[in-house]
Amino acid sequence: MSDGPASASSAYDVSTGLTASILRAARVLSRRTDAALRHLSLNTGQLILLSCLDVDAPPSIGEVATALGADRTTITASLKPLLRRRLVAVLTDPEDARLRRLSLTGEGHLLLSRGLPVILDADLSTAGVIQRHKQFQAELARLIRSFQV
Repeated sequence: MSDGPASASSAYDVSTGLTASILRAARVLSRRTDAALRHLSLNTGQLILLSCLDVDAPPSIGEVATALGADRTTITASLKPLLRRRLVAVLTDPEDARLRRLSLTGEGHLLLSRGLPVILDADLSTAGVIQRHKQFQAELARLIRSFQV
């Protein structure tokens, strides 16, 4: 009797599969950039979130969630420390008072400008490790697009 398409006795090792490998690589890269950003009291996710807010028109939480491939709850939780530090302001949409929009404060812009060179250096040093990183990035982008609903 089988437990489904792939039983527990299957020869496939999930721990070394594509999903596990991508998650492991993301954690390693995140830890590297977290360490490089530590002097700014920021982590990689926070810097990426700040960079999503560095736009002309303040985005909604839903728009930021879509851009980052996250859900609104995750974005709301990630915003809390940034709001406490007054790096981000929540604005009411002038056309729909129910809609909240996010904007960088002056301090948020300053910290983002200090963090961008740090993450760029981390990305460049990582890219030097990954052979043909442009091809890898393109393939990864195609993979992500193929799974988006």
